[in-house]
This record gives sequence, structure tokens and C-alpha cells, in this order.
Amino acid sequence: MTIYEVLKRDHRHVEHLFKRIAKALDKKDFSEVPELFDELKTELTAHSKAEQEVFYQPLKVLGGEDGKGLSWEGDEEHHVIRLLLGELSRVPFHSEEWSAKIKVLNEVVDHHVEEEEEEIFKQARKVFSEDDAEKIAEDMESLKSAYKMEIDAALQEDLEIFSRPISHNSYGASL
Repeated sequence: MTIYEVLKRDHRHVEHLFKRIAKALDKKDFSEVPELFDELKTELTAHSKAEQEVFYQPLKVLGGEDGKGLSWEGDEEHHVIRLLLGELSRVPFHSEEWSAKIKVLNEVVDHHVEEEEEEIFKQARKVFSEDDAEKIAEDMESLKSAYKMEIDAALQEDLEIFSRPISHNSYGASL
């Protein structure tokens, strides 16, 4: 398998989880929502953290300005996804706030997946050979397994980054 196949498989699995959550919320049947959300949180967090390391980081270095820009944007979308996951983890499943946040998360993920599959994959195929794509896929699967064991720590890291005020711009001057 190549990295593109692994990522698409992950994307379809997450889409399926979102559909199951939406169906449960529409029926006001919250019994399976906690379990579905835990699986969604695990999948999205492990996927995004591993993908940043094994796919986006090399693309930033080897992909020229286009690869670098697309990778930075993908990283930031992952960050927003993990922030929303952290917030959803702290809100009651049956609340209107939770329903609104899960819909927003679904929209962010849909946008990210579309951009990744249409733009980022195209750029990555210019940079990575077939052998590279297979090796990156292996590394992705290995890292995802490791991250699945530490989901709460990964989400907490993003919340801590978000809560720190930015005091300097890129030139080092105070804002």
C-alpha cells in the first residue's frame, strides 16, 4: 500500500464515523455516541499526528514552495481539528453545543480531506517515488499505532499551544 491508499482508507473510515454520529444525533439516541466519538477522536488524532511527521514534514522539505505551503496549511487544519476534539471531549454529548461543534468538526475535516486528496496528493506524487510512498505508508501505520496509545496527551499538547499567548511576530518584535 502507498501512503495515498492508507490516507484515503482513513478518510473513508472517518466519514463513516461522522455519518453514524449524525444519524444517532438525528434520532436523539445518545447511547452509542460516546463510543463512536471516542473512536473518531482516536482515529483523527493518531492520523493527524502521524501524517504530520511522515508525510507533511518531508513534503515541506522536498516539495518546493507549493509543497511547503500546502503542508503548512494541512498542519494548521490538523491543529484546528485536534482543538475541536479537545473541546468536544469536555462538553456533554446531548447538548446543543456538542451537536454544533461536531458539525463544524465534520465540515473542517471534509474540507481538509478534499484539499488533501485533490491538491496535496498531486504535489506529493511529484516528490515521492512509488517506493517512497510505500515506505511512508509503513511509517504512517506504525506511528498511528503508537499515537493511539496516547490520545489524551496529544490533544492536551494542542490545547496548551493554543492557550499560550503569542508575544512576538516572526521578526522578534513584541506585538
